[in-house]
Amino acid sequence: MMYLIDGHNLIGQGLIPQIAIDQEDDEARLVLWLRAHQPNLGAKMTVVFDGGIPGGTSLALSGGGVTAVFAAHRRTDADSVILQRVRRASNPRQIVVVSNDARLREEARRLGASVMRGDDFLARLRRPSKRHRRRASASDLTFKENPRLSKQEMLEYLQMFGLDGDDADA
Repeated sequence: MMYLIDGHNLIGQGLIPQIAIDQEDDEARLVLWLRAHQPNLGAKMTVVFDGGIPGGTSLALSGGGVTAVFAAHRRTDADSVILQRVRRASNPRQIVVVSNDARLREEARRLGASVMRGDDFLARLRRPSKRHRRRASASDLTFKENPRLSKQEMLEYLQMFGLDGDDADA
C-alpha cells in the first residue's frame, strides 16, 4: 500500500498540533511529523504540496518512508500531481489518496485508487501498527537478574578481566 497525501489540505485541517498553514516551514513540519509516525502505518507515503519552485521531489525533506514532492509553481497544483501519479500507477488499487477535497477523492476513486479523508488518515497514523503494539514483558528479557555461574564460568570471567582464581571468593 502507498499513500498519496494532499499536503496543504492535510495541514489546513488544523488537526496536527503545532503545524499551521500560515507557518513558513509548515511543509517541513508536516514531513517530519509524518516521518515520526510512519512506523505506525508501515507503508510508504508521498506527500504532495502546492507551489514549489521549480517543483519535483525534495531530497532535503524526503526520507524515513516519506517522500516530499512539490507541484511546479504556476504550472500545476498538488491535486494534478496526485491524479497524474494515480493514472501512471501500474496498480492504482495499491494507492490510497488522502484528502478532504471531495473532487480529488472522487477522481482518484474513478481512476481505481482508494481514498481516505484527512481526519481518518491521522487517526490511523496515530494508532500503532499491530507489530508495534506489543510491549516487552519481563519474560522477553534475555538475561537473568541474578545469574548463577559455575566455578569454571566464574574463573573464565575473572581471567577475562585480568584477575586470578583467588579473587573468586571476593
